[in-house]
Amino acid sequence: MENSGGFMQSVKATAHNVMGTRKIRRYFLVFIILTIGGVLMFTLNHSSSFRFGSYTSSGEYFGLDSDEKPITAQNNRWGGQTVARDIELPEATWTCTDDHLSEKEKDTKANRRTRQCVVQNLCVDRQGAFIRSNGLWPRKNVPKVNLLSSDEDSDSFWQPRLQRSWRKVIRAHYVNETVFVHGLYSPFHFSHWLYNGMIPLYSTMKRFGGTKDSWTFRAGRFYYDPLGRMGEWEMEHFFETGKELVLSQIELSTPFQTLPPEDTPICFQRAVIGLGSQCGLVYCENNTPTEIYKAFRDEISEYYWSTPQTWERHVKNAQDSINRGLQHQERAQKPRRDEKEEATKRQDVEGNEGVNSQLQCLDRARYYNFESAGPNHGLESGEKKSRAGQMHPDVVDPAETYQNQFVEGKEGEAAKESKRKLVVGIIQRENSRRLVNDEELIQGLVQAGFRVKWITFDHGCGIAETAYLLRDVNVLITPHGNAIGTSVFMPSQGPVPTVISVDNSRYKEGWFKFTTTAIGQRFIQTVCGPTNYVDEVSREHCPYFKDLKGAWGILRYSSLVLGLPESRIKTDKELQSMSNEERDKVRDANREYVKNNPAAQKLAEQEMDVLIAPEMPETIFQKYGDLARDFMYAYWKNSPRYVDVVRVVKFVQSLQQDLEQEKIRDSAITTTGNMGSAQRSYGLFVDYVRKGQACGPDACEKILERNVANETTSAFGRHSIDDVSKWGQPTSESQALRAGLTTEVLQQNWQIET
Repeated sequence: MENSGGFMQSVKATAHNVMGTRKIRRYFLVFIILTIGGVLMFTLNHSSSFRFGSYTSSGEYFGLDSDEKPITAQNNRWGGQTVARDIELPEATWTCTDDHLSEKEKDTKANRRTRQCVVQNLCVDRQGAFIRSNGLWPRKNVPKVNLLSSDEDSDSFWQPRLQRSWRKVIRAHYVNETVFVHGLYSPFHFSHWLYNGMIPLYSTMKRFGGTKDSWTFRAGRFYYDPLGRMGEWEMEHFFETGKELVLSQIELSTPFQTLPPEDTPICFQRAVIGLGSQCGLVYCENNTPTEIYKAFRDEISEYYWSTPQTWERHVKNAQDSINRGLQHQERAQKPRRDEKEEATKRQDVEGNEGVNSQLQCLDRARYYNFESAGPNHGLESGEKKSRAGQMHPDVVDPAETYQNQFVEGKEGEAAKESKRKLVVGIIQRENSRRLVNDEELIQGLVQAGFRVKWITFDHGCGIAETAYLLRDVNVLITPHGNAIGTSVFMPSQGPVPTVISVDNSRYKEGWFKFTTTAIGQRFIQTVCGPTNYVDEVSREHCPYFKDLKGAWGILRYSSLVLGLPESRIKTDKELQSMSNEERDKVRDANREYVKNNPAAQKLAEQEMDVLIAPEMPETIFQKYGDLARDFMYAYWKNSPRYVDVVRVVKFVQSLQQDLEQEKIRDSAITTTGNMGSAQRSYGLFVDYVRKGQACGPDACEKILERNVANETTSAFGRHSIDDVSKWGQPTSESQALRAGLTTEVLQQNWQIET
């Protein structure tokens, strides 16, 4: 102890001697000043408003617009109604859905993708979102959260920036509400926008107590594409006072979107970050509950056509908006225009009031058999071609007086025994993947007594108009593609909806098998030649269609160059060893060669003729390798296709018979006292699963296993929008609903009979 005391006295004496000199004291004071200054600079640096953004998985900067495209005065839009003021903002706190897990469990891929966090006190400015930390010492930030519900390669992990400050008071706009932070995957594509974006967002809002006063913050997206049609896909039906904050002026697509305030941040009492990687597709870790789709559809219908007056008001407001746009367009035109241009413009506007608008899809819709159905009945003079302004197209002929003269029975039998038949919707595409014989299909269905609605979405269609057109469609026939996503708006009451995808015999894709089976809809694919002629009748109705114009159009965007001699062709291995720039140079040189060589041009035409013939172009594949195969993949996917009318009409007639059986089973389910709402709503669909008549003709077993049968991934009855405490938990109703769904049952395939 004495030695210890002596040592301490020696240390004190040495320190006293060192600090005793004036020079040393000055050095020590400078050190203290520099230390304090460094801490201040570090703190201020984390509190200042320097440019800050985040990078999505695609590598694109997502934040304020670049210097090359600055926010202009006319787009410097703040759409909120709040006023900036001094507020005391506590430090942010948060809880996450994985708080109960160990560190090892938190680090699993499934958990990283599905994590969602609830943050108290989050702010957004034009640099992005941030949380505040008061005081000197650093603290942890919110864990990174995946903003997207998409495939794993597209995941976008995000966290707010951490802003340290000495003061608890901040000048800001304050909203005592929840903001939902999310991202969009390929928002230019309707079905991705809907099933990977809006439906998961809507589901998250239901789970975490979102209201019509909530806000959203679009903090990232995978593909940095122009939004284009996003301006037509409005969201105000889910919000009243809330807005959506975006960080780029290109995303100001509707009045619902707004940039953050220019002067100060906007702060929210609560934020929910992430979508939980939920969707009906196999690449999502979680499934979106079936009842969410129904609630989504019901909320839209309630907003737009709960009464005839609400729909009429919407159509009038939409038309007024279109007229204002046309007037603005007129003022923006050059003041002087030759008479021919002026006359053409007047003719276009007068001939179609819905120029480039969502109303065009209403104006272009055609209805058949919505009045009394009889032989050769189609668009008779007494029937309106367009009934877009009515609550129901067949409001003039209610079910009790409907006259269907195609009823089977004795000749001259009273029409009172007739029954109203299913509404069949046909979606037509005008360019790629169009139905070549849609008029023949219409007449085949009309002659069979079905009510038919012909629809095109190629001229613009908003959410309201899309949902309105699909609201009474029981059977939807459409080429494979984006438009199948509209099936979410088909009615859930009445017969189980059925979607018929018309595919190319050499190209089929199962993407929409996932979405439809998660919703509770029957889905089947049909092809019509040239590789699946089942008999001579099928061959007659499915002639091969050679789309030469479309093929040359695809070739313009392909790396394949036809008409080359063997000496100019690179092998697949050689091309794989090149950089993208080198491959582009080879392609451009080959195009120039063909352009200046008439013999090469003639050879290119001959090779194209072989390439898109009914037979597999093996000789062209051998010559050009993977470039030719990639071209053919695109051609088969986008080429026009025939519908086998005879088989499809017969199939729809079988669906009419199913409807009659559904009425009997539905009556039995409804009168059974111990069955709940989930069984009444979805029991009929699961009955079709048990019979092997829910999905077909192939590759359905794993889809039905995930979306229907599996307890942990099923979309049916696994969540409750009425009781959040049950979210993600199987219920007794859902277990009874799925009873008997064995592997053997799920292996049954649904076929369109020949």
